[in-house]
Amino acid sequence: MRADNDGVRSGGGRRRLLPVPSVDELRRMNDALEMGFTDEELAGAQQAVANALESYRRVEELTATGLPPRTWDEPRQVSADENPYGAWMFRHRIEPTGTGVLDDMSVVVKDNIAVAGIPMTIGGELLRDHVPSYDATVVARVLRAGGTLLGTAACEDLCFSGNSFTNVNGPARNPYDPTRSSGGSSSGCGVLVALGEADASIGADQGGSVRGPAAWSGITGLKPTYGLVPYTGVAAVEMTVDHAGPMARTAAEVARLLDAVAGPDGHDPRQRGVSREEGYVDALGGTAAGVRVAVVREGFGWEGLSEDCVDVPVREAALRLRELGCEVDEISVPWHRDAIHVFAPIMAEGSTATLYRGNGIGTGWSGFHDIELLRAFHDGWRDRPTATSLSTKVQLLVGSYTSRLTGGYHYAAAQNLVPALRAAYDEVFASYDVVVMPTLPMSPRVLPTTDLPPDVYIAQALDMSCNNCAFNLTGDTSVSLPIGLVDGLPVGMMISAARGRDAFLLRFADVLQRELFEVPRPPAGLATGANA
Repeated sequence: MRADNDGVRSGGGRRRLLPVPSVDELRRMNDALEMGFTDEELAGAQQAVANALESYRRVEELTATGLPPRTWDEPRQVSADENPYGAWMFRHRIEPTGTGVLDDMSVVVKDNIAVAGIPMTIGGELLRDHVPSYDATVVARVLRAGGTLLGTAACEDLCFSGNSFTNVNGPARNPYDPTRSSGGSSSGCGVLVALGEADASIGADQGGSVRGPAAWSGITGLKPTYGLVPYTGVAAVEMTVDHAGPMARTAAEVARLLDAVAGPDGHDPRQRGVSREEGYVDALGGTAAGVRVAVVREGFGWEGLSEDCVDVPVREAALRLRELGCEVDEISVPWHRDAIHVFAPIMAEGSTATLYRGNGIGTGWSGFHDIELLRAFHDGWRDRPTATSLSTKVQLLVGSYTSRLTGGYHYAAAQNLVPALRAAYDEVFASYDVVVMPTLPMSPRVLPTTDLPPDVYIAQALDMSCNNCAFNLTGDTSVSLPIGLVDGLPVGMMISAARGRDAFLLRFADVLQRELFEVPRPPAGLATGANA
C-alpha cells in the first residue's frame, strides 16, 4: 500500500506545516481582502490565528481515509498501438471479490472514478500525479457483485466537453467512423462498450455526459434518478446535478449494473431521502402496451443545432411505439427551452466553486470528503494552473467573472427556478409515463484535424446539452438508446420518466430493444489507421 513519508496514509495526506503567519503576512492579506485591520488589531489577530492552528494540527493527527484502502499492483498505461480509438486511460484487471448479478461481466469506469492504485487524471494534466488509495463505492460494489474491472476509460478534460477531443492523450474516436466524435464527457466509456472491449461501463453525467456518448457510440446509457447511484469516490463537478450512471449495449445489461451499484452508501449527501427499487433485473419483461408516451415538441428543431438526420428518425421512432400498443401524443413543455439557460449559471458558478475554489470538494455539505483528491487539485492549481483545456478554462472564467461581479446572484436565482422546471415535468408525468426527444440534436461531429479557432472549439465542446440538461436539473431518470443508423452513424433517442421510476424506464427500453430497435454493432476493421 502506498504511504507518505511520515507514515500517514494517503487518505490523510502528507502533513503540511502550518506555521504561524508573521504580522507582515497578515498585513498583506488584510490589504488583499480589504478588511480594514489596524496594526494593533493585526498583532492581536496573530495570536488568534496561532490558537486556531492548534486545532488544525490536531485534525491532521486524527485524519484517516474514511474509506478502506486497498492494496494493488501497478496498472499499465495503454500504448497508442493497442488503443487506436483513444478510449482507454489505464488497463488493470481486478478480479471480483464476490459473486452476484455481475458474474462474468467486465466493467470499465470513467477516469473520474477512484480505483485504488490507478491514476485518476480526469482526462488532463492537472491531476497527473493523483493515485487514489481506495475504491469508489460503485467500484467496490461492482467487484462484490461478481464484476471484473478492466481499467479506466478516457474522459474529457475535467469533464468539460460534450465532444471527445479535449483529453490530454488525444481524441476518443467514434466506433462507427474514427474521424468523428464519440461524445463526451464519458467518451471512452461509450467507445469501449460499443467495440466489445468491455461489457459495461460506469460514467458520470452533469449535462448529458452518459447519454451523449451512448447516443453517438450506439449503446444504451442511463442517467438514473438523482442520488440513486452513490457518487462517493467520483470527482464532483456541481453537486446538484452530479449523476453516476451505467452504460452497456442494452437496457437489460444496464439493469444488471444498476442492480449492483444502486442504493445509499451513507457517505453521499445527494442520496438523502433516496431509496432503490427492488430488483431492476427482476423488473424486466412484459409488454409496452398502454404506456403513455409524450413527444416533447421543444426537444426538436433547436436553431443552429438540430439536424434533420436526427430529428426525423427520432419522430418516426416515437410514432412506431404505437405498434407496441403505446399511446403517443405530441405535447409542448415551454420550460424545456429555458432549461439550458437555468443550467448555465448553475454549471459555471457551481463548477468554479467546486473544482477551482473548492479544490474538487467544495464546502457546505456533510459526507465523505476526498482529501486525496482535494490535495491533488490544490497542488495542480498551484503548480500547473494552465494545464487544462480551453473549454475548461472558459467555464471557470465565466463562473469566476459572474460570481465576482454579482456575488453568486445568478447561481442562486437559477437554483430558485429549478422547482418550476421540475413542476412542469411533474405535471407532464402525471398524465404520461415517459417523454421522448433526441438525445443529442446533431449527428456525431467530425473531429478537428487542425487547430480550431477558439470560438469554434469552445462552441463544439459545450453546445450539445440542450435536451439532456433539463433532467439533470429535475433529477428525473433518463435513458438514451440507439434507434438505428443514418448514413452509417448511430442516432440516439432519449426517453425520460419521473424520479424513482428507473425500473419502469429500463423495462420499457428493454421492450423497445427486443421488439423494435435492434442495438447496432460497429463495422469491423475501422481501427486501422485511426491514429493517422
